[in-house]
Amino acid sequence: MTPAMERDDSRYRGGAKRVQGLSARQALSVLTYLKGKGNARDVLLWTLGITTGLRVSDLLGLTWDSFLDPDGEIATAITVKETKTEQTRTIEILELARDALESFRNAYHPGPADTLFPGPSGASITREQVRRLVKAWCSQCNLQGNFGTHTMRKTFATVAYENSGGDPVATARVTGHKNPAQLMHYIGATSKTEKQIASGMNGAFRG
Repeated sequence: MTPAMERDDSRYRGGAKRVQGLSARQALSVLTYLKGKGNARDVLLWTLGITTGLRVSDLLGLTWDSFLDPDGEIATAITVKETKTEQTRTIEILELARDALESFRNAYHPGPADTLFPGPSGASITREQVRRLVKAWCSQCNLQGNFGTHTMRKTFATVAYENSGGDPVATARVTGHKNPAQLMHYIGATSKTEKQIASGMNGAFRG
């Protein structure tokens, strides 16, 4: 994490400011590690976390029928009302996530009302368990830094911004942030436009 990212993260209270997101390459390295372990639930948790940008509390509240279309197939998009903001978001289910959902369903044949992330008792794992899992996964992949539940959502936001062409307005809509400024502080970045303005002013004041 760069010093600038650390300064931006200080604006956030709670878990979000203490953890960092990953690059797409790093996130995929964690996914490869989890696939190697053969735990379909963990693969699904990580994949949905980094490709939907949902907060862990919302992820844990979903059941299988949330991801099924009227024909019982894996949906290409879902609509979720976020607990924290009470806003409704339509989320595209990326191919990577659909593959993980299909793999889990083929292995365990869950019912429509079943949780996505069952523990040994069959009930959903908890937020604290997710935090410990994410920290352990990143550690096992030799990633350095502070990681937790927000790592998945922050990874999604970071990768989304990088693939938006540097458009914070469009990315904020995708991630569910209230405004572009909130998004940029969250991921600890400066928009390309701001960089371009600063660069132009450097030239202007150079004389």
